[in-house]
Amino acid sequence: MITSLLVLSCGAAMAQEYVPTPVTVSKEKVKLNGKIYLSHVVLERQTLYSISKAYGVTENDLYEANPSLRETGLQKNAILLVPYRENAAVESHGETASNRQAETSSTYTEHTVKWYEDIEDIARRYDVSVKDIMDLNGLKSKKLSTRQVLKIPVKTVAVAAVAADEDKDEEEDDDDKPEPVETVEAEKSADGVPPRDFQVPEVSDSDLLNVRSRDVVDFSLILPLRATGKPSEVNLDFYSGVLMALKDLEAEGLKVQAHVYDLSAGLPPVDALVRSDFVLGPVASRDLEAILQRVDGRVPVISPLDQKASSLSALYHNFIQVPTAVDNQYDDLGQWVKDDVHDEDKIILITEKGAGSVTASVAIRSALARRELTYDILNYGIVEGRGIPAILTGSMTKDGTNRVVVASESEAFIGDVVRNLGIMLGKGYDIVMYAPSKVRTFDTIEGSAYHDASLHISTSYHVDYSAAEVDRFIRSYRSLFRTEPSQFAFQGYDTARYFIVRAARYGTSWPERMGHERGTGLHTDFLFDTDGNGNHHNVAVRRIVFKKDYTTVLKK
Repeated sequence: MITSLLVLSCGAAMAQEYVPTPVTVSKEKVKLNGKIYLSHVVLERQTLYSISKAYGVTENDLYEANPSLRETGLQKNAILLVPYRENAAVESHGETASNRQAETSSTYTEHTVKWYEDIEDIARRYDVSVKDIMDLNGLKSKKLSTRQVLKIPVKTVAVAAVAADEDKDEEEDDDDKPEPVETVEAEKSADGVPPRDFQVPEVSDSDLLNVRSRDVVDFSLILPLRATGKPSEVNLDFYSGVLMALKDLEAEGLKVQAHVYDLSAGLPPVDALVRSDFVLGPVASRDLEAILQRVDGRVPVISPLDQKASSLSALYHNFIQVPTAVDNQYDDLGQWVKDDVHDEDKIILITEKGAGSVTASVAIRSALARRELTYDILNYGIVEGRGIPAILTGSMTKDGTNRVVVASESEAFIGDVVRNLGIMLGKGYDIVMYAPSKVRTFDTIEGSAYHDASLHISTSYHVDYSAAEVDRFIRSYRSLFRTEPSQFAFQGYDTARYFIVRAARYGTSWPERMGHERGTGLHTDFLFDTDGNGNHHNVAVRRIVFKKDYTTVLKK
């Protein structure tokens, strides 16, 4: 299973060339040989030029601070030392501060607006003012649209970060202490717009099939099966799930004509594709783009597995993204806290100091802010973990439940947080932990610790093995294929069945109905949001609770 996931990840990574990665200025300081540096973790699609401009240094400064850089080049996830400028007005390398500001003030990064973001969220994320964003983009009002691309001034980010650092105590000992707990009061957005709510009716497949408008559905399935060589296990599992869906639907009286193409044998003919009700697949972004270019919007093309393929929606039409984006999972986590919290409860957000990626932290803080929640924030590094129980003792309540939201995807950091929460549980505190779904993949953390902390996660997929329909599917799958179904088999079944049933019920207008009803599968739920280009993105998530009796429950 792990090998299969890696195959998918590698395939998807090769196509990530559509949206540049912003350079967020680090505030993590390190002292080396008497000099102070900022520690920057290199992200994919960042360049030496973009990093130097964001920090207000030259490329030669970076080479001098990182001697091995000339030999190794800039590598993803590498830690880059950036000279810390104590005084932005000091001249450096023949450039005055005013010249450098004039040069970098016109430099900007780009941000694609998510469906749940407003302009205040984006301004907070990049540490710029709303006015700066509006002026740079020529905006007359604060209203934004989904997938809108905004220019974000980089110079403002750099100056704000340096100014914030200059206000801190420069003593070296302070860098080794956790930041004091800060209470973040509930904020109201300037325009009073609440978080977007997707309360739509759930409709069963049987109800739709009972009033279907047609008895035959024709679709094309494109997968890199590598039938003439060593087959792809992931894609064969997905294909097997699709076959299971066809078998069940035909038993329910629906005739399905599936045209299966092995992508490893070449691209299928365009004429055949555009005659289909929809095209399911391929998997990787680069292959999806090849199909999107060929059909040119004449038939819906469905992305079934690659989470990062959503970037294609900015370039093409009639595109449907099935995997729910991580940002939607983070946003639902914030709503879940809002749904659960009572007046006597305490919300504590824990973030990792000096984290290589701040995506989880920014997205979850934004989700909490949009729900107008008041919370304490604790920011610390792993080396400071031993002192955290004393800090939590002063922050937690014994009058209600402590709802601890962990905004990190680092296995080591999550492990330290779980250890500290275990100590607090032993002291008699009632704790519920909310965390990103990635924690399920961590091998170094005992599953019992998640149950002890009543872990809550919002995820794009989950199989409830106690459900009767899941048991039926597994038994039938075993009978047909003499093996156990993987998550990709479940995904193939759910995805094929969902779109075939909609095409049978609504005919050619089925894409227009996807945002009006929720579909529930064995493994995945379906609820689609439409972006500015008229493309559709699945935003449905499932809520999972690790109960103290060591059972795992699907709550939604």
